[in-house]
Formats: sequence, structure tokens, C-alpha cells
Amino acid sequence: MQQHTIGIAGVGKMGEALVRGLIVGRVVPASRILVSDAIRARAREIAAKHGVTSLDTVADLARESDILVLAAKPKDMPALVKGTADHVKRDALVITLAAGVRTAFVEKSLNGKGRVVRIMPNLACAVGEGATAFALGHSATEHDALVVEEPLLDAVTGLSGSGPGFIAALAHSMIEGGVRSGLPRDVAYKLALQTMKGTAELLLIDGLEPMQLFRMVATPNGTTEAGWAVMEKRGVPPAISDAIVAASKRAADLAAEVAKAHG
Repeated sequence: MQQHTIGIAGVGKMGEALVRGLIVGRVVPASRILVSDAIRARAREIAAKHGVTSLDTVADLARESDILVLAAKPKDMPALVKGTADHVKRDALVITLAAGVRTAFVEKSLNGKGRVVRIMPNLACAVGEGATAFALGHSATEHDALVVEEPLLDAVTGLSGSGPGFIAALAHSMIEGGVRSGLPRDVAYKLALQTMKGTAELLLIDGLEPMQLFRMVATPNGTTEAGWAVMEKRGVPPAISDAIVAASKRAADLAAEVAKAHG
């Protein structure tokens, strides 16, 4: 991929995370990364911060990019796609990030130009630890991405897209519990986050089902069981599962709203 130029249209939190991840992962040199944003000062700020190049318009970005990443919010995606449609290279790989914006909508707007792939990354891609799923448009091939069926991306959005927000909120509550139990806040912060990171690594490396690990930790009448009893009593486990379902449903609703407004 060293010979390709990657353009990222929209450098909010996710767009910047992608810029950082590309550089940290040495996917391409910074000189091959272009950025633009509806707020031009934001694009210039990101360019200065990461040593990449900012362009004033998405049209300029599209003309220069072999791989064009559309990283706008769902409500802004139709205008962004329209702004690039006449300028995208015919054989460009066009990657869309917005929750609930279908590949068919983007392909129709681009009038057959580009190979469209929709991905659902999360913010952890900034540090090389992202969880990302892909769906191909009709013009893309399996050489362009790793694939899930597009309807599943709503569930991916709910789980791994919204997941960092849920996990960060859970970390906040764990830290607060540590502080209430007498730990200095900085100590509680480090312990909670390292515990989360270590547990995830242990599950991934050992291939354990999460509740297997839970049972390994939760000795009868022990500390884990005492805490889990409170969680179960207050409905925390099903509430977290329901939150993923609610986020997934909202992603599907967003797709319907975009399709209805711009169909």
C-alpha cells in the first residue's frame, strides 16, 4: 500500500483516530495521507499535529486519493458523498465509516465510480487495537476487505462502534468504586484500566468464554460473588446486553432515515 495516497474526508474523533492509526501502524508514510474537513481549521490542525497534508475541499481530496475514506456523521454523509461524486477516481477504493449509511446509497451517489466498502471501526484503531468489520458494495471485491454481510454492520455498530463508550462508562464506575473504597483516584484509574486491558488479553489469548473466566475468579462466598450479586440484583448484566441491542437498532433506524431523505 506504500504507493497509494489515502485521503480522509472528515477528521472528527474517528477520522483523527484513523490518521493516527495509519501512522502508528506504518501503513503509509505521513506524506501519503491527506485530510479535509468541513471546518477547514480542523483539517489544518490535524495536519499540523500529525505531519500530514490538509486540503481545503473534499473535491480536491477526492481527485488526489487512491483510497478515499468518508468519515462523516450519518447526517452529513449525503452532502459529503455529493461533494466528491464528480471528482472520485474511477478505480478508487471508497471507504465509508458512517453508522447506518448503506453501500447502495453511496454507490448510487457516485454513479458507478469507485469500489465502495463500508467499515465499522472503533476509536481503539488509533492505538492499533481497533475492532473493525467490513461490508462490500457491488463494485468491490473480496481482495478489498474482510467481509461481513452488510445488515450485520448495524450489530457491529452497536457492539464495537458504541462499545468503547460503554466500556469507558463502565471504567468510570469501577474507578468511582475504588475511590469510595479508599484508593487514591490515580491509583484506582490505573488499576481499573489495566484490569480491563489484562482481562481482554487473557480472554483473547486463551480463547476462553467470558463466563469461564468469571467462574475461575468467582470462588464460592468470595469477593467476586459478593459484587456480582449486587450487579444481578440491579439488573446490570441484561441492561448491558439491552444497550447493545438498542444501539444496533438505532443504527438500522439511521439507515432508514438517510434512505428516506435522500432515496
